Amino acid sequence: MGPERDGASMKGFAREHGKLLLFTLIGNTMLAFAVCAFVVPQGYMLGGAGGIALGLQAVLPLRLSVLTAMINSALFLLGWGCLGWRFAARSLLSTVVYPVILAVFETLPVDTLFAGEDKLLCAVYTALLMGCGIGLVVREGGSTGGMDIPPCILLQKKGIPLGKSLLFFDGLILLLQILSKGMDGMLYSLLIVALTSAAVDYTAVSGEQKVEIFIISELYEQIRTEILNNQDAGVTLLDIETGYLGEKSKAILSVVYAKKYPELRDAVLKIDPRAFLVTSDVKNVNGVGYTLSRAEHAPKIGPKKA
Repeated sequence: MGPERDGASMKGFAREHGKLLLFTLIGNTMLAFAVCAFVVPQGYMLGGAGGIALGLQAVLPLRLSVLTAMINSALFLLGWGCLGWRFAARSLLSTVVYPVILAVFETLPVDTLFAGEDKLLCAVYTALLMGCGIGLVVREGGSTGGMDIPPCILLQKKGIPLGKSLLFFDGLILLLQILSKGMDGMLYSLLIVALTSAAVDYTAVSGEQKVEIFIISELYEQIRTEILNNQDAGVTLLDIETGYLGEKSKAILSVVYAKKYPELRDAVLKIDPRAFLVTSDVKNVNGVGYTLSRAEHAPKIGPKKA
């Protein structure tokens, strides 16, 4: 029993960290490509550690990748101090990998790939690449390092949404660049910051969207059985009292992936066409069936006691 459990733990560990490694590499490659292919040749101002590095280039004759590595290292230490070694270990990979990938792209002629393209279209592609890159890393529990770390600190300590805090910090960094570079390209850069923020929030929950369903029906026992046995979802029974007749009853609360909702709704209405359903969007769920395996952690379901 012990060796089997250890083997399962090792497989889970490898799977979890393998996904983190893969998406961290993909996300940082998207970020570095966006900077070298669009931001630098188009002369956009940039938020984040890259924006600080671009601003410092005006006074320090160093390559962008070198300045970015210095800034990321300082912010990595900040993350370590505020969020602990576990978080720091997750952002360490990006802290090292991103400047390296950026240095590789600096040696390649990617800056000429989109030289003749419309500047507004390039700004949109820049935001999509950067936002999706950050989102891919964040959704696996990692960090892209740099100025991604302060928003993660605010998210954990204060509950401030990642996209909103990224927007604030990026706006502040853009303001500092405007003071040193002037207003050229400001509107494009503000568009990049806004679209990047939206892309981060969307990518971080993409494919994970869930809905919460609240069901009131006299046939709640049949509906409960249907959801548990045929819909592969959990249920919670809540004691309620109807407002009109004042009758005691039970309501059903369940959370399912959005793509499964139509099937569950139809199954409920097939049992009770008069069932009262309230549905709302849910961005994140932790627990058995979502972040924990139902097969490993769910209790065995038996007949209800009389």
